[in-house]
Amino acid sequence: MGVYARGIWSLAAFLVVAGPLRAQDKEAQPLKMVYAVWDNPGGAGNAIAHMNKKTYDLVEAYAVIVKDKSGKVEVKQRHNKAGGSATAMAASETIDTAIARIGALPANAADSASGYRPASGPASKLSDSDLKKVVGMLGPGESGALLISPKPDVSEVQNFVGMGGKDAPQVVVVDIQQ
Repeated sequence: MGVYARGIWSLAAFLVVAGPLRAQDKEAQPLKMVYAVWDNPGGAGNAIAHMNKKTYDLVEAYAVIVKDKSGKVEVKQRHNKAGGSATAMAASETIDTAIARIGALPANAADSASGYRPASGPASKLSDSDLKKVVGMLGPGESGALLISPKPDVSEVQNFVGMGGKDAPQVVVVDIQQ
């Protein structure tokens, strides 16, 4: 066997062994949600449209929502990372739950997150205090972006959405309970 062939086999063996380990490490990372609210209906959509590829690749799932003047929440964009990994599925479920909670506010939403708890099971993968923060941020005529990323990458995602000069959003980062 030639030197070239041995090198190729060594490289192939390394990729077979090391490749899945790196993927498993990425899967095991805890998730965080970056929630940003702009004071205009087009701010969140504009930010997502201008997201660079590096940041886009760090996001497991995202959604752009807009609350009209009457208080109705509409989902303008929705995206999940392809592949159906456990991390992407958890991110997608959290986005869906957050959208449902933000869109279906009880009369006492400002006072208590317990109003969002279903009859059985947990209210969401967000703590009660984080859920309260998220729900209270979006007002009529505003737009929001919910982005979920693994913990080591969340600071870069937060930096991306926090940029924007005069149209800078209000940003909060919350932990996602596993």
